[in-house]
Amino acid sequence: MVRTKVTIHTRAAEYPNQFRIDDGILFCIYCNHAIKWEKKSTVDDHVRGSVHCAKKKLYESKKAGGNASQQMTIASTISAADKKKELIEDLIHAFATSDIPLEKVNSLLPFFQKHLKQGGFIPQASTLRQIYLPQVFENHLNQIKLLFENKPVAITMDETTDDCGRSVVNTLFHFRTNTKLVSVDFLIKVNNSTIGSTLLTILTKYNIPFSLPRLFFSDSAAYMKKCFREVLHPVMPQLIHVPCCAHILNLIG
Repeated sequence: MVRTKVTIHTRAAEYPNQFRIDDGILFCIYCNHAIKWEKKSTVDDHVRGSVHCAKKKLYESKKAGGNASQQMTIASTISAADKKKELIEDLIHAFATSDIPLEKVNSLLPFFQKHLKQGGFIPQASTLRQIYLPQVFENHLNQIKLLFENKPVAITMDETTDDCGRSVVNTLFHFRTNTKLVSVDFLIKVNNSTIGSTLLTILTKYNIPFSLPRLFFSDSAAYMKKCFREVLHPVMPQLIHVPCCAHILNLIG
């Protein structure tokens, strides 16, 4: 007679709806603790025990009311936490790429909790901003760095003012089909020196050697021309400056 090898899975199958397997451990669904499964007599004693029977009735009554819970191993707990974090970070990324303010999450929480399996894990907007948004931004920044690192980029720089009247310098990198806003800098003074210093810092941050950039695209402001002539070109002699044609036409008009 051939004896079938007993495994944790075959043991659990002998007792339908009594046990679950988590990270190689046999858990009693009703008692919510681990059981030694190697000997069938040990499992039989547990299933027939008065404590097990009482907890089975209690579990079923709680399940009917939606309050049943299960103990998890450390590995399962870590896995669940990682899935929770992934869900939240993907949600923030979706909102950011769709230009939807995170404040809208607060109105959608009842919908998420009702229709998403892990919807109850999603916190309010204030928590998303303080705890999760910085990591999402860091991941996005790292992806942009991979696009332009050690590449012969073309550079676009332009200065504007925000709603508070502050000077804001936007810097874009171009390489083949990729065009990305790589830096937004608030400057106290905008002149040839601060613009040049800002760009050299950005290039260093993105691991782009000064010998690689090919094109510097800007408006025709005097400080931009002076920045190229006195700051950028001496450091990057291969760089070509192209003033914006639309800005030139606007000045003429």
